[in-house]
Amino acid sequence: MKKILPALLMLVLVLTGIASADAPFRINLEIADSADSFQTSVVARTGDRIAIKLGETDTILEVQEKQEDVLNFKFDPALQFTDEKNGAVELQYFLLPADTEDKFTEVGKDSPVLTVSWEQLVLPEQYRNLINTVEAVLNGEQTESDDFSAIFKMMAGAGNTKNAGFYVTDLDNDGTPELLLGENIPMQDGTVFYDLYTITDDELVHVFDGWDRSRYYLVFNGGIAHEGSSSAFESFTSLNYYAKGELHLMQSIIYNSNADPDTPWHLSKTSEYEISDSDQIVDESEARYILATYPYLHVDLEPFTAE
Repeated sequence: MKKILPALLMLVLVLTGIASADAPFRINLEIADSADSFQTSVVARTGDRIAIKLGETDTILEVQEKQEDVLNFKFDPALQFTDEKNGAVELQYFLLPADTEDKFTEVGKDSPVLTVSWEQLVLPEQYRNLINTVEAVLNGEQTESDDFSAIFKMMAGAGNTKNAGFYVTDLDNDGTPELLLGENIPMQDGTVFYDLYTITDDELVHVFDGWDRSRYYLVFNGGIAHEGSSSAFESFTSLNYYAKGELHLMQSIIYNSNADPDTPWHLSKTSEYEISDSDQIVDESEARYILATYPYLHVDLEPFTAE
């Protein structure tokens, strides 16, 4: 067990699921036996579910109202550490939709113990100041700072502010929560995000700045999708992962009938929107099938107080 736990820690993966509008909690997880232990944390809300996967078996913890300081869960010892590659099995944490069927491992007498505790997440001052500024803009006020998408000023001008809000989560599970600004558009698949922020060395970092034709979405597998369009002839949808204040491209479906009218659909691993000779040419049905594997998440945003 002593050699296993550090390896497990490096294999932690966090995916964001459907969340309520309750204030977020920091969920602290520790797996341990008499020999060793490791700790990690995720950010979640009441009603979220965290699934701990060992081998083929899932244990699902549903985040409930705080009743006790600590909850304990155990794993079946028969499932422990059977991976011959490095002596460890993969351990994953992810959040699941509320209607997902529960699966629980059997409790084994000698299993390592997973200890779960939680605490109220306190928003950093930099986030509170930014939220207050965006709220003022949505109320029609002039502000000195405008380090956010211009679409919020457009919302204020159109008097369409009721669906705007913010969402806090720890996207890369590094202990620093990220702040996303966006809106829930009626009949739109998934929550649209225009801005993402993190904090590095006590400084607010603006990771991306979108607008109406540059929209971001949280994806069920933990990624971030980016939809962009410059015209009816040029568009893209990319899948990215977030880490340490940056988005990293995984792949992008590009449509460009101006540059390549005969085969306009491309699968690129090197660029979000520029086609190249290294791209894989795909037909429209294949492109749409790939895009269907990026299910967008709908989350309940914390509303700005502007009406």
